[in-house]
Amino acid sequence: MIKHLRNFITFSEGGLDGVQASVNSFIAQMIELESEIGHKLIEVIGYDRIVLTPFGNMFIPHAKKSLQFIEDGIITSNIASVCDCDQYLTIGIARDSITTWAINCVQNFNKMNPGLRLSIIADDEITDNMMNNSTIIFWCVDNGLPNFDRKWYIEYEYGLYASEKYIQKYREPSLSTVDDHRIIAYSGSDNNTSITNWHLTGDYNLPPISPNIFAQSRDIIVKMIAEGIGIGSTCDNQEAYYGYKGLRRVLKFVRGPVLRSYFMVRSGLNAHVACNVALFDKLFRVFFSTHGISIVECCC
Repeated sequence: MIKHLRNFITFSEGGLDGVQASVNSFIAQMIELESEIGHKLIEVIGYDRIVLTPFGNMFIPHAKKSLQFIEDGIITSNIASVCDCDQYLTIGIARDSITTWAINCVQNFNKMNPGLRLSIIADDEITDNMMNNSTIIFWCVDNGLPNFDRKWYIEYEYGLYASEKYIQKYREPSLSTVDDHRIIAYSGSDNNTSITNWHLTGDYNLPPISPNIFAQSRDIIVKMIAEGIGIGSTCDNQEAYYGYKGLRRVLKFVRGPVLRSYFMVRSGLNAHVACNVALFDKLFRVFFSTHGISIVECCC
């Protein structure tokens, strides 16, 4: 079925060129696919012309999604089958963290231990895949995770930030004028939306604010703040986390949520894997201490 879907997609994009089958084999594959779907996908006209049916044209995006879903499942299963081996270390981390500051730790880890394969599971929330396959999870959680030991955490506070460029153009907001400014909000659908959009709810000594700019990525929000597009919610230590300098906290008396991100390690690791985890642990600690970010050891 995978081969059939691939050939169908290839045919839809460029005809028979690139299809990994003879014409007769391709037609036979499409007949099998049609019998599974219950609709005609192609029409054979004469001896040498094959065209998509109207249903076939509508089916193209669904075929691509189905193939991607199958391939993602194969990749995940392959990772799961090797992640227990001593030459693999799998880390689960928030998508916006791995694309920004965590890259520094990953890059240095690879240089220091080139023989070890690092598998990264990045997502907007903790998934079953991450829970089942990760050796390390670095995440903001309240009550810990089953089968993982919390080693240490960093603490950071959310606030409202703007760039010098924005402030020079629109002036710094006051409590009475903040809703007149260009406010950026997060439009993602994960479980942390309420934390990221804390400034819109009318709490934390702020009136309810109506945003006019939305983004589905937290690091894009910070980039827009840095570029002077608007005022948005982000946490302290922006230079360390995202590399942006010159962000100014506005309405400083307004303190948003204070969060903790925990460095958590799977329980019961063998000595060899534990040694690899210790190396990655050290690189994280070096990064945070270099940037003046305090690490708090967990008592249990």
